[in-house]
Amino acid sequence: MALSPQRQSPCIQVCQLNPQTGFCAGCFRNPEEIARWLRYTDDERDAVLGRLGARRADFYADGGEFNISPFDYE
Repeated sequence: MALSPQRQSPCIQVCQLNPQTGFCAGCFRNPEEIARWLRYTDDERDAVLGRLGARRADFYADGGEFNISPFDYE
């Protein structure tokens, strides 16, 4: 069964964990949410999607900057 568009992965192909926040720099999911995404129910996906906007807003409100480089891998 195909997922509805609003339940598709929020991944934007910028896959790097921010060490300060513990969230992906691209989609703002945490490692558990990323790993379990395909096993989540639609309700669980909706709950994750509902948290991402606030995480992103908090990050930028606290002075966070999107400055990921492909050379930042450690």
